Amino acid sequence: MKRRDLFKYGASFLGGACIAQGNITASYADDIDEDDTAVLFLFLSGGATHIETFNPIPLAPVERRSTTGAISTNVGGIQIGGLFKELAKRTDKVAIARGFGHRDANHASATHWVVTGEANFGAGTTSKWPSYGSMMSVHHGTNTENGLPTYVKVGQFAHDDAAWLGGKYAGYDATRQGRRDLQLLGNSADFRKRLQILNMIDNKFAAKDQQLAKDWKELQQQATNVILGDASKAFKVEQDPQYDAFKGSSFGVDALTSIRLIQAGSKFVTLNLGGWDMHNNIVTGLERRQVELDNYLGKILDLLEQRSLNKRVMLVVTSEFGRTPKINGNAGRDHFGRLAPLMIACDNYEMGRTIGQSNPNADDVEDGKTSPEDLAWTIFNHLNIPKNARYTATDGRPHNIVKNDAKNILTEV
Repeated sequence: MKRRDLFKYGASFLGGACIAQGNITASYADDIDEDDTAVLFLFLSGGATHIETFNPIPLAPVERRSTTGAISTNVGGIQIGGLFKELAKRTDKVAIARGFGHRDANHASATHWVVTGEANFGAGTTSKWPSYGSMMSVHHGTNTENGLPTYVKVGQFAHDDAAWLGGKYAGYDATRQGRRDLQLLGNSADFRKRLQILNMIDNKFAAKDQQLAKDWKELQQQATNVILGDASKAFKVEQDPQYDAFKGSSFGVDALTSIRLIQAGSKFVTLNLGGWDMHNNIVTGLERRQVELDNYLGKILDLLEQRSLNKRVMLVVTSEFGRTPKINGNAGRDHFGRLAPLMIACDNYEMGRTIGQSNPNADDVEDGKTSPEDLAWTIFNHLNIPKNARYTATDGRPHNIVKNDAKNILTEV
């Protein structure tokens, strides 16, 4: 059932059972400050090659080096994948972690590790640990003062979820259907009246204190805050003066929407550009997918700077794992967990450099090894979340949000 149907009919049904929603109230984060930090997390689902993206190893044997060549960048001594023509002009704005990886080559569990900072071998669809956005929303609140959710999922991927934190911190689904659901049917006065009736009905349900009911109530609150507040303006991307530059693909529109959300006060926004599982004919796949990524990375970096967000916002670009250093018999690359692509852009730190390095064949780390646990701390540190923070699960058990020995990739490696 859609959110707007929840409000229209006054109750929601899940698996045939009526779920109480309780009184709808606001849950606002602290006042928005132009210096507040935020993260734009761009996930390349499918397992993007670490070689053709950020580590082309041009001196390696032909069956290992980048199949699309290498391109020199505007930073002396740094080359990246040959299809990154726009990014090469802006490499002084990014940091590339060439020693980033783990030891998992399974899509589901590797994704869990990279997007939560916690290993979960054999994860499947089960989320063991909350995502970075869910952790952030505990510390900073689920909504800004104008009703906008602080954690917004413009592009979703597996394990981008709240796990043991509970549905309140699951983030707002702003995929294209989610954005359409934000349209107010009728006028706000009638909408508020329906909410009052809904509260009266829901308060009679004995199930209202169950965890599932509480989770639904929190998600309903977030949607209500967006619809009734000014926050929905951030989703009206067609009104943006840069819309024409981003409208060429759905990913471009999502990217512009994400930047507008951060401008409006969201603190963690996720994007997804899938299609990187290239076991066959990797060159053909990259000529489509990587060229699109390159085009919009240039636009994203430029717009963040134009709107004075380049110091406040950390752009993270990564994938669940890399690809095998040796080309397979089908002219593709297979799963490879030991190294994975990772690029970070934020002018609040030293940019225009590589961090760590692989060996000459890009099949192992030679120096500056970093992990998803380190990425977690890098993100939390940027968001001003203390390293010793402990959050309580819905079952009452406390958890440390990051490992004590985790390193900030930008400042400690």
